[in-house]
Amino acid sequence: MKTENSILQPALMLMILGCVVLSCREIEPGVDLPEPENKLPGYLAGNWLESWSLSMQHEFDSLLYDSQTHVWFRGSYDPWSMDPVPGFGIQLKENGSFIWAVVASTSTGGCQIYTARYLKGEVKSEGDSLIFSTATHQMKYHSVCNPGNNFDRSEDQNSFSLSYALSSTSNNAGQAFEVLTLTAPDGSQTQYMRNKYN
Repeated sequence: MKTENSILQPALMLMILGCVVLSCREIEPGVDLPEPENKLPGYLAGNWLESWSLSMQHEFDSLLYDSQTHVWFRGSYDPWSMDPVPGFGIQLKENGSFIWAVVASTSTGGCQIYTARYLKGEVKSEGDSLIFSTATHQMKYHSVCNPGNNFDRSEDQNSFSLSYALSSTSNNAGQAFEVLTLTAPDGSQTQYMRNKYN
């Protein structure tokens, strides 16, 4: 039979643990709890697309590669067979999560070749730099004429830093766009865009 002390002991331990976690701070009535700290400024959050995807009005697809099922393109033959055709680029969220999904394609002598890359993980901003830490990094190479060179492999999970800059531009129709320019340590640059006024 449990004594009163044996019943109260777990409750007391939970209360003490709660005080340690919350630093035993008393919350005054009417005072809101502090919001969790965002790892990215709000002006960076959203879907940034490469120019072709944006011009074709394609939407970013966070499941270009499904890391749970290891399926590319939602089971389609290639990304252009998907319905709808996805946009390629990078998705940044204020909570620090990111998905980077891009496909580069060439066609030589009627031979289609593409390389698809999918990265997923956490990102934070420090000054004018974005620091990415990957939890998933999958790469797929596909050649119609040289299938012996094809591969679908998991790349090393690592961290890397890119400096960033924001600018704006417009097309001949007067449509305004925000431009996110990412610069690698070797000076190479990649640009992604989104509509300035949604």
